[in-house]
Amino acid sequence: MGETSSAFSVDAEEIAKEIQEVARESISEEDLKQGVEYIIKSKVIEKLKEVEKTEIPYASWRPPRARYEVTLISGLRPDALYGHLIIEYEKPKTFETKSGFEKAVEQVKSYIRDHAEVEARFPRYFGVVLDGYKIGFVRYREAIKGFESKGPFDINKNTIAKLIEAIIGLRRKALSAEELLKDFGPESQVARESIKTLYSKLLGTSPRTQTLFEDWRRVFSQVCAYSPEKIRGLEEIYGFGKGKADPEKLLFALHTYYALIMKLLAAEVAALCIAPKLWSYLRVLEDAYYRGHERLKEELEELEEGGIFVTLGIVNFMEADYFAWYLDEWDEQVAKCVIDIISRLSDYDPTAAELEPESIRDLFKRLYQNLVPKKIRHDLGEYYTPDWLAELILNEVGWTLKTFEKVREEKNDLLAPLDLRLLDPACGSGTFLVLAISRLKQYIEEHWIDKGAALRKITKNVVGFDLNPLAVVASRTNYLIALSDMLREKGAEPIEIPVYLADSILVERRETLAGAAYILKTAVGEFSVPISIVEKGLLAKALIVIEESVRKNYNLDEFKGRLLKEVSLEEGEASILTGLFMMLSELEKKGKNRVWTRILKNSFAPFFVGKFDYIVGNPPWIAWENLPEDYRERIKPLYNMYNLMPKKIQAKVKLDHSMLFSYIVMDRYLKEGGYFGFLITQTVFVSIAGEGFRRFLLPSGVPLKVLKIHDLVELLPFEGAQNRTSVFIIKKGEKTSFPIQYIKWRMRKL
Repeated sequence: MGETSSAFSVDAEEIAKEIQEVARESISEEDLKQGVEYIIKSKVIEKLKEVEKTEIPYASWRPPRARYEVTLISGLRPDALYGHLIIEYEKPKTFETKSGFEKAVEQVKSYIRDHAEVEARFPRYFGVVLDGYKIGFVRYREAIKGFESKGPFDINKNTIAKLIEAIIGLRRKALSAEELLKDFGPESQVARESIKTLYSKLLGTSPRTQTLFEDWRRVFSQVCAYSPEKIRGLEEIYGFGKGKADPEKLLFALHTYYALIMKLLAAEVAALCIAPKLWSYLRVLEDAYYRGHERLKEELEELEEGGIFVTLGIVNFMEADYFAWYLDEWDEQVAKCVIDIISRLSDYDPTAAELEPESIRDLFKRLYQNLVPKKIRHDLGEYYTPDWLAELILNEVGWTLKTFEKVREEKNDLLAPLDLRLLDPACGSGTFLVLAISRLKQYIEEHWIDKGAALRKITKNVVGFDLNPLAVVASRTNYLIALSDMLREKGAEPIEIPVYLADSILVERRETLAGAAYILKTAVGEFSVPISIVEKGLLAKALIVIEESVRKNYNLDEFKGRLLKEVSLEEGEASILTGLFMMLSELEKKGKNRVWTRILKNSFAPFFVGKFDYIVGNPPWIAWENLPEDYRERIKPLYNMYNLMPKKIQAKVKLDHSMLFSYIVMDRYLKEGGYFGFLITQTVFVSIAGEGFRRFLLPSGVPLKVLKIHDLVELLPFEGAQNRTSVFIIKKGEKTSFPIQYIKWRMRKL
């Protein structure tokens, strides 16, 4: 992808080398200050002025009691992440001693206090200490009501990139939920115009768009208590008038709008954190639009195919995405609404993802909660897990620093805790995954573990599944942001964000004349994949061959020749895959392809991720009668297999899907001796429908030990929704002994 002259781009590695050269030639801290200031002004400040067309307040300031002046760079906007950047210089090699670094840090803290004057302004400052060879960072964290310092680190492209990010951040709006809601929430002009435009394009669509819509509707109905009646009222919120819009297509348009915002922000963060140069991907898109809206479409086609992420070494970010259909309906009207989103987003500072990751943890959750009214979300059974509740479950199962330290000591291996594996099989927007990663990062920081090595272990061992296409986009984006400060250490080898669009509990098997196959039912028919190639780990390779062969319009003989050359297959396996190729080729001719091979790869991810030490999450709470009829018929044998189905279903007996979900994921994915913590309806512990659930025994005879139950019924933790919430903690492989510790939470009376 080519950058344009007006896009901001800075080479952090070049600046790092120049600072090191200045350090070698400097005798005093004043020498160092003059040299580094010249580099910052010429290589960063002037370039920013060129792009922003405004002055950057940059000055020297002598704090009270200081011998020398410090560099003070200020922003002009109150909504920026930081308002002031203070750089304290020390004589070269001062940080070779611990005391030299600590003294510099204390000086910066005092400078911030002097300049800010009152504690309420401390968070608006970012401090940097620099001796030309090493660098450190200082900030005030409201969460701990105190200053935090990091370093000293070597001067290199990664540490200088962090300095540059802080300078850039002075000029742009802080990436926060409050600001996003103002610009992109349901009351904003951007949201109303974009959703209306996208909706209008769904009224007369291409075959591919119609296919994606129908399959989105099929999948969405399996993950929530879905019916069109439950989303009526959405049309009034977005200015259509009561009953004046198809509620399903309107919700699909809204999901597409929300997904586009997430994908664009993820690309901006990835470009900032991984690319060899600091540059703005959003500014590149803006420049493309000004050269003609078709140029913007070309750039977005690359984005939606995963191009920008693949270039940066993230290979699966855009897989199995239902929301790129707007490109098939592209015209000037669509281009206008997309560039409005891009232009508004480009005013934000994505460096918060690295500099203040905890400040944007709830970013997308909060935006979605406002885009879709609470009543509609609750009618659909969509409840986002509050952070405190996810933290409680992680504590109860033992995903804690205490456990990490214990594992390190037992195995005498600093990296051993990073080999612990955690799965959220209904990951939603990624709350449990992000908090689990946050705890690992704390361990990594405390032990100075190489971030490149740690990154690879995290992306192998902290895994999520969800069947909701929108949730998968949100979870991948949050996962990426959670790792943002580690991405620069990624190295040359690509990584995968281990969040997959998959049904954690149901993949159908069928015997065919060519052999046993897994079956995936979709809006365009049934896809078959040989079970044996999934088990042998050959699925991804085979699907690449199929996808490329379909795109290149291979005939049957050409496809078979390439398939057998590149993938070692039995005759029956080749026969089933040939049938899959023929089906996809036919869909390609009808304009209904381009997404299915990636959906297939994701759908079978549960078969090759292995087993886990910990499983946590908030499964789908859906009453049996609210599941789609065909899905009920397909999972009924599983209820019987796990002894969860009452012999006779009566009107009074209310089966909940979360019961089956819990048993299957413990059976399939949890190691023996592993720990399980789920939110679930409290009725499973008292109702007739929960009798089978309370056996705490898997079909194989493996027992399940209930360690603890938290009764949260009185607390109403889900936005006041009247659902009977509880948490239960289990250890696999031991029998339940009574009494069980049962903790009943009550509202504190004031």
